[in-house]
Formats: sequence, structure tokens, C-alpha cells
Amino acid sequence: MKKKLIILILLIALAFVFVGCKKEEPPITNNSESTIIKNAKTTDEYIKKKDYKSIAYAYIYSLKEGTTSYEAATTGTISAKVLFIDYVIDYSSTTIKRGSTYFTKDNSVSPLMTVQNEFYMVNDEKILVSKDLKKYEVYNLSDFQKISYSVNQYTVMGYVFNDESIKEAELVSDLNDQVSIKYTLDNELSTNLVKVDMKNSGGLSSFPTFSSIEITLTMKRDFTPVSYSINAVYEASKALLGTTVATQKGECVINKVNQDVVISNEQAYIDKLGQAPTIIDNKEKNIKDGLIDSILALDFKNGTNIDGSLTIDIMESKCVLDLSTSLSFDIEKISEEKLYELLKFNANLKGNEIFNSLIGIIESFASDSLGDYSILLESFSSAKVIYDGNGALYLIAFDEDEVCYYIGKVKLVDLLDAALSNINIIGLLSDSDNDLVTFERIDGANKDTYRVEVILNDDTINSIKEGVDSTLSNAKYSMIKTLLGYKGFDSIKTFIDVENGKVKKLESSFNYLKKSEEGDSLEKFTFIKLVLETKPVTVDFDNEKTNAESLYNAYLQTIELNQKINELCNNVYVSSTYIVNANKVLEDYNKLSDDAKIFVDSSYISSIEGSITKVSNILAFYDTLFKYDLDNVTNEDIYALLKSYSSYSIDSTLLRKEIGDEKVDKLTSLSSSIDYSLFDSALAKIKGTDESEWGLTEDEILGTKLILDISKIDSYVSSNILLKMLIAGSLVDATTLEAKINTLITN
Repeated sequence: MKKKLIILILLIALAFVFVGCKKEEPPITNNSESTIIKNAKTTDEYIKKKDYKSIAYAYIYSLKEGTTSYEAATTGTISAKVLFIDYVIDYSSTTIKRGSTYFTKDNSVSPLMTVQNEFYMVNDEKILVSKDLKKYEVYNLSDFQKISYSVNQYTVMGYVFNDESIKEAELVSDLNDQVSIKYTLDNELSTNLVKVDMKNSGGLSSFPTFSSIEITLTMKRDFTPVSYSINAVYEASKALLGTTVATQKGECVINKVNQDVVISNEQAYIDKLGQAPTIIDNKEKNIKDGLIDSILALDFKNGTNIDGSLTIDIMESKCVLDLSTSLSFDIEKISEEKLYELLKFNANLKGNEIFNSLIGIIESFASDSLGDYSILLESFSSAKVIYDGNGALYLIAFDEDEVCYYIGKVKLVDLLDAALSNINIIGLLSDSDNDLVTFERIDGANKDTYRVEVILNDDTINSIKEGVDSTLSNAKYSMIKTLLGYKGFDSIKTFIDVENGKVKKLESSFNYLKKSEEGDSLEKFTFIKLVLETKPVTVDFDNEKTNAESLYNAYLQTIELNQKINELCNNVYVSSTYIVNANKVLEDYNKLSDDAKIFVDSSYISSIEGSITKVSNILAFYDTLFKYDLDNVTNEDIYALLKSYSSYSIDSTLLRKEIGDEKVDKLTSLSSSIDYSLFDSALAKIKGTDESEWGLTEDEILGTKLILDISKIDSYVSSNILLKMLIAGSLVDATTLEAKINTLITN
């Protein structure tokens, strides 16, 4: 349950929460970029003066223009925590400079993001750019600098070095022919170019905020570049992912300085660079920014409802899950560290009868993987999800028929980890700037009321199609494929409605192709449809949270008790110890609060009460049973045993379990061992209705009385004496005979 229903609700909530919470602030820029020293010959004179700034300016000139050629290999890592999960992203880059020709190739593949870029430029005029190694665009360099720091500017990794941006400089080493100097840069004045690039190319919702930047330059004494390294920490916000702190560490090693270098497959780049430049159009980016603004415009501080439904259509039988989610948070204060304290939400789910049947099918083959939470599926009628503002979710299912709750508690971190490890939600939702997703605005009544269609690119659609087709081709899913009539994937359609500047509605559908009923043609069919609408609401979260906590604490009180109850119900045994244990359990149950009692099946309590009676009866019967040898019994013995057995309403199944089948069989067939000799002798003397004339002996009177008493207990004996009286032609019936025998005994 937690990995199906709750992931759904949580991702819905997160889609509206993690939108990047920092306000848009333009980066602080310098009037000048790096100061350049072109004629420096040696580092020695600058080191003596501790003029480390001039060394940096001479190094940068040597790297950018003073060298005719080189090859550079960069490797590093970016460590980040996204949605409570730690990621370490490895990245690498190869750069080749040859005269006025510049080439670089970047590569990074991780669960968080994939980057595969190529840049090729000649004479600082036009630049060839590919962000996926498939699609290549040509830009005028001046245009491209609007969205990315230029590859040939006087910077190191895009960071500006000048008198204002260099805060500190420290000589790290001065050995033999090599010098290393570490520079601490100003977090604002050195990052104006990097910030623009990271926001535009990295899809950030605002400019990043740096907390530290250290760059170490290593060179030969004549300023020939050897390497440079970076250690930077910054905070970045990304739509749908939130705010995270990232640490970048990397090193670039420079080789083949002023030597022959080769760019592989260069002719292909030359041919592509001949294309007409692409005009940079910010229309799509503006639509995305407008969507983010429309989400931010919602009144999350006081509360927002996200209501809707999830519909699964199988053979035109619609499985519907209705949901209502209330959430609130202070968007000015929220961050990953504060999310636990500031985020408040609860969700209510209710499935229709067909949906409940589908859940039952899922539970039947998924209970092992769901573990303790499978019980939430077993009795799913309606469910509630409540976040407690302290890192944990309460999952509550309510069985209306049995008036019983089933409750679980899971860490938000664990849930997100499970979701993100199985669904590359980050890769799908965050890479809009990498052309996975495009936005098309459909004009509405005015500029603040409109509809946007979210469109997946062809490669993404094909990838989804391949995945769905491959899954449904698996033998164990063949039944689903048949039920759906699935012939092929069609589309995922997503529309977002903005009303008066606020996001109002989302509709998304998964569509596939099935055979038309009218012929062999294929028609589009919607399998899954999600509809969500927003509205302002005042969230009474504290009351919901208090109730959930109280309910869960009540549930915790019953865990051990339920184990004891199950043990007593499944292992009833005849012993005074069982009665003591059972009475203790009943005592503990009666001490529970009314909230806690709903987590104990009342039928089990009734079963234990019945078991106490059964065990007590058998223990009392034992006092009679063990006085006699069942293989050698008199009529008196039989009467005592049968009378005791019938008076205690003995549970024969439990008795058999305790004393064995053989003894129980002997006990229940005692009537076949009765001695009728005295009864028969008396019956032969009974003539007429006057008992004083019968002439019965004392033994015959008492023997007949005993048989009559046994007949009241045992139907077999009752039938037997009636038959004997009928054959003897007795003029009195059994009742009359008993009365007359009692008279004889009295007299």
C-alpha cells in the first residue's frame, strides 16, 4: 500500500511544493572581467612581492591566448542532497584548443541528471552546441553568451578573476619548476557568469547562491598552465525538486601545451558549423517560468487544497480513486532543512467498488513485498495520509463495514527513497531545458488565464513506448495486455490550466491504441487519467495530526496484546494456566481506551471468552472422568460419567485433542455397555398398573430407576427401554413407570 497509493499522493503534493523557493535576484556583476597581463615572463618576481593577483592574470592569459594549443582533461564530483537523498555525481570533460579552434566535450551520467554536451568554435564567431550528442545547433557567439558564459572569456571554469573578486590568495607550493596558488573568490563578484549559465542551462528556478569558492592554479614558472582545481559550495533551487546545497570538487590537467593536437571527427563539426545560426527564443522558458509563478501564487501559507481523481479504465470498467490533499507551508522560509517543520499536509483517498477489487488483486500477489503494510490493502475502503511535521507519515485505512482502522507509520525519507529509486522522476521532470519536455501555451481569456500543454519529445515518447511494450510482452503480464486490448503506445497528454495568474487545474492521461470494434483500424483509448484542481482552504492541520498521533499510539498499545490474543485463539489447551493467561488478556483488553479497542477484533475476544468456558468445563469434568476405568464400568459409573459430560456441555473436539480419540470414543459409547438384567427382570414382573402387586425386589427397583435416569441423558438408552417395554406388552409408559418406581422407592 505504501508504495502504491502513498507514493501517488506524495508525488502529487511534491509536484506543487518543490518549485524552488528563492526569489529571483539578478547576479551582482563587475564592470570589468579578468585583468590580463600579456607580457609576464616568470612567476619569481611576483612571488617575491606576494603579488598573487598578477600571477592569476598572467596564468589566465597564457591559458586563453598565450598558448597555441593544448589538451585538457577535467574530472570531478558534485555532491548534493535532493529530496533527502544523498547523490554523488561524477563528471568529466575533455577540452582541446588549437589556434582559434576550440572544442570541449562534457559527460556526466547519474540517477539525478545526465549531461552530454559538445561545443565547437572557430574564430570566436559562431559556436556549434549539442546538449545530447544527437541534436546540434549553431549560434552566433554573441547570442550564445546571453544564455551561457562564453568558452573563450578570460575566466577559469567561468569564474571571474579581478581585483574585486579575489578576496584572498595563498601560495600552496613553490617547488622546482612549478608553482601552485590557491585563490578564495568573492561569492558574488566572481560568479555573475557562472550563475547565468547554471540557471539557464541547468534549469534552475533562480540564480544559485555561493557560500565558498576556492580555485587553485598550478603553472610552470613561465606561466605555462599545468592544471587548475576547484572546491566550491553553493545552494541551488530547481523546479519540482526544491533547494539543495551542492559541493563541487574537480581538477583539470593540461597536457600537450603548444604541441600538435587532434580533434576526432572534426570534419563533421566543421560541416555542422556551416549551418545558419539559430535565433535564441526565450518563449518556452517564459512559459515555464510563468507556470512556476502561477504555482508560487497559490496561498500555501494559509492552505491549499489539491482535489481530484485517478481513473484506471480496464475493459470500460472504470476504477476510480478520489483524493483530496490539503497542504500548507511558508514559501518564504521553506528549505530542505526546514521542510520537516514547515510542510503540513493530509490526504484523503476513497476508491469505488471496482477500484477496491483491483486493490484486492494487487494485494494477492504483492503482499510479500509490502510486508506489514499489506493489511492496508486487505480492508481498503477509504484511507488517509497525514504528515506529522516531523519527518513521518501516518497511513490510515478505514474499513466502514467492520468499523475498524488499520494504521501504519513510515518515514518520509524512506518513502521518497523508495519512489526515487524505482522511478527516475527527477530525470523526467527536471530536464525541461534539455529538451525532454517542452511547453506550448494555448491562449485563454487573457494573459493571466490560459492553458499550457506539456509535451514530451519524440525520444522520450519512444523510450516510454519501448518500456511499456517490453513490460507487456512479459508472460506474467499477458493477461493485462489481453484485458486492455493493447496494440501499441499512443501518447501522454498533460494540460495545466492557469486562472487569474494561479495554477487551477492539471489533467494528464496515458493513452494507448487498441483494435476498433468496427474494424481492423486502431483507436486511441485512455488507460489512466489524473485530474487535479486547486482551491484555497484554511488547513486545520493540528487537529488532524493530533488525531493521527493518538490513533497510532493507541495502535501501538495493542500490538503485543494482539499477539497474545492470536496465540490464545490458535492454541487452546486444557490447563488452569490457559485460563489464567486468557483472563489476564481479557483484563488488559478491558483496560484499553475506546480508540485502542478498535484495533482488536472483537470476535477474537468473544472466542477467548468461549475458550475459557470450554477449558473450565473440561477441567471440571476431569474430576469425574479420572475416577473411573472406562474399560470396566458399572451402570452407576456410566450414569455418573454421562451426567457429568452432559452437564458441562463438553467441547468434544477440544477433549479429543487433550485425551485422545480412543478415550473419547469409549466415553461417547458408554451406553452400549449398560447392564439391562435388573431392568429386564423387573419388566417381566410388571403386570397391570398397580405397582404394589408387581413384587419387585429392592435391587430391581433401584436398577430400573438407574436405567430410567440414564435414559434421560442418553437417547440411545431411552429408545432401547421403550423398545423393551413395547415387546414386553407393558401397560404403562416410561413416564408412568418412573413415577411408580419413585413411589416404590419412597415406600
